[in-house]
Amino acid sequence: MGLFSKKSSAKEDRTRFFFATDLHSSEACFRKLLSTPKVHDLHTVICGGDCTGKMLIPLVERGAEPGAYLVEWAGESVVAQTEEDIARHEKEIRYAGLYPVRVSEAEAAELSSDETKLKALFLERMLAVVGDWTALAEERLGGNGTKFVMTPGNDDEFEVDEVIKASTFVDAAENRITRIGPHEMLSVGWSNHTPWNTPRECTEEELEARIDALAEQIEDMDTAIFNIHVPPYGTGLDDAPELDADLKPVQGGNVMKPVGSTAVRDAILKHQPMLALHGHIHESRGIQKLGRTICINPGSVYGEGILQGVIVELGMDEVRYSLTTG
Repeated sequence: MGLFSKKSSAKEDRTRFFFATDLHSSEACFRKLLSTPKVHDLHTVICGGDCTGKMLIPLVERGAEPGAYLVEWAGESVVAQTEEDIARHEKEIRYAGLYPVRVSEAEAAELSSDETKLKALFLERMLAVVGDWTALAEERLGGNGTKFVMTPGNDDEFEVDEVIKASTFVDAAENRITRIGPHEMLSVGWSNHTPWNTPRECTEEELEARIDALAEQIEDMDTAIFNIHVPPYGTGLDDAPELDADLKPVQGGNVMKPVGSTAVRDAILKHQPMLALHGHIHESRGIQKLGRTICINPGSVYGEGILQGVIVELGMDEVRYSLTTG
């Protein structure tokens, strides 16, 4: 028996929260996420794994035109002539989940030829944005009693954890048990191996051990939440385009296959928490049941600036949910 009774169905015993994941540094999606407590009348927000972006976009100052920058991205090549125009392009790049950086022609050439400097600059900008996000979360939500939880995913560098932990407002939940109302939640941002060799990958055996070590700390599994970035194998929440030997989608991405984790599936079936929250596979938005456990992947279309998420309402013996797009 856990610490909380499962008999009451009173309104005050219900816990409402919003969960979204795989924002990949989309400023548009993150700002929308911060608006969800007011829009949906809830007091907890969970920002799932893969919060960082994938690419730097250089704005190259033209030597012959000081103050004018060449901007090449999204299939376009334009010269921004004014500070207002430059700032507009930077905002569009940030909102799409990419990192704009102003450089001279000489700096652009140096970065193209020096992978170490390029990686260092990329990490610097990545961590700066994560820090900006945690500060913005505190600014927008810190004074109204909202709980804001943030966890990394397999794409996120380990330095990201330290930035999240440095916040005095954000709950850095990775690899620990935190509480969402009366519900205990474990969080694991790691995944099984992918073709992309991302920072947080491991064998299925190692992933199972990570989950089990946290599950042992949960007092009431009947009301617990598993926040595990990679979805369980073969549930339809993990269907991704099949890739050929060159890592290109077979038949233009029309052939799908399950790529989730067998360890996650086994752990859910073994422990049977009330709810399991996932992400990782952007295309596989949906809800499935494994035994008694409701498993949710809200999906992600961050590149379009659209926030996909799920509103969850938990009683001590009931899960209600509604997928959202906005």
